[in-house]
Amino acid sequence: MRSRLAIATFSVVAMLWGCATQQQATPPAAPQQPPPPPVTQVEPLPPPLPEGPIRVGLLLPLSGDAAAVGTDMLDAAQLALFDVGDNDLVLLPRDTSNTAEGASAAARDALDNGAQLLLGPLFSASTVAVAPLAVARNVRVLSFSNDAAAAGRGAYIMGFRPEEQVERVVRFAHSQGLTRVAALAPDDAYGARALRAWRAASAGTPGIQPGPSATYQADGGGAADVVARLTGSAQRQATGEEQRRALVSRTDAAGRLAMQRAEAPAVAQLPFDALLLPDSGARLQTVLGLLDSHGLDSRQTRLLGTMLWQDDPGVANEPGLQGAWMATVAPDGLQAFARHFEDTFGRKPGPLAGLAYDATALAAVLARSERRFDDAALTAPAGFAGRLGIFRLMPSGITEHGLAVVEVGAGSSRLLDPAPGAFDPGLASAY
Repeated sequence: MRSRLAIATFSVVAMLWGCATQQQATPPAAPQQPPPPPVTQVEPLPPPLPEGPIRVGLLLPLSGDAAAVGTDMLDAAQLALFDVGDNDLVLLPRDTSNTAEGASAAARDALDNGAQLLLGPLFSASTVAVAPLAVARNVRVLSFSNDAAAAGRGAYIMGFRPEEQVERVVRFAHSQGLTRVAALAPDDAYGARALRAWRAASAGTPGIQPGPSATYQADGGGAADVVARLTGSAQRQATGEEQRRALVSRTDAAGRLAMQRAEAPAVAQLPFDALLLPDSGARLQTVLGLLDSHGLDSRQTRLLGTMLWQDDPGVANEPGLQGAWMATVAPDGLQAFARHFEDTFGRKPGPLAGLAYDATALAAVLARSERRFDDAALTAPAGFAGRLGIFRLMPSGITEHGLAVVEVGAGSSRLLDPAPGAFDPGLASAY
């Protein structure tokens, strides 16, 4: 009916127009041109999805000093690929030879063979060398480094950064009523990063009174003097000497009693109730011994640490660290992954194997669902759930991990605060 009405209307209008032209003595005015139709913005079509296998380069130190670490990470990556299953991802392992030059050569070879994503390299200097090569071909890099300075410019840093570990354990200490947090760190790159994070966490947490901080030489030199100043033992000793000199001349009973009290071992009144120690190995053992000799009682002053402790097999049995708190990955996830790896390969995994597993699993899942690795897919705000807990890649290039807090015990650890199961969309790391 509507089409018939339109046709009829059009016919009537035509007839009237014909009659009007026959009766007019003067030419009719030219009809007005209708306005041009509005311009419609046409969105560009997304690029076509790649066909065939998705190739991903895996850049690891498979020779040189870090070959054992690289081998563990390679095995973990292959294990992840098997576990995800049903995907078209093909790994292209390449040896970085533990140098920036070797990493660049490995990256070029992987890219020349069609890599659409690079997993690795392991070290920050190698990451900085590789990133421009990948960006030139519109390929992203998921580095295993934990150095935020190498993030950005096409590279995402997936390693567990000391900054996020320090922030986690300092904030937890504050939640437990410890408001005076001090820091003692080695004078090296890791120590400097840990101290910056300690200052930021202290300043950004209402109620924390930043305690004193100090550094000792990377070779351990001068640690005794540094610990004495930090704990205030030198000042206490000087005060005690003055008191004893004042009491020497007294011979009355009250004077003798005061002298006995002055000579008795005093309980140290430290200017902090928690102390961050971002170190491990022989240096940490030396520092713990010095702290004990200068009056620190770990039962009264809580020691705080990072995942460096977890990488040191001797830490759990150090008497001075019993009861200390450490930020780390979810213990249950770490233990489950370690069992899975050992059941498969007959040996325990190295500390970075789980990182390679999660990075490869992420690549395999995206290869199956998105078939591309652009920034939008990689930086999904909700993040991803890995074997070692949740993580999310940030637009800045760093990665946030959901971390737990555990208490160090003899040969084991006790979970104090579990890792979160989801990210708060309103919170993001400042590092």
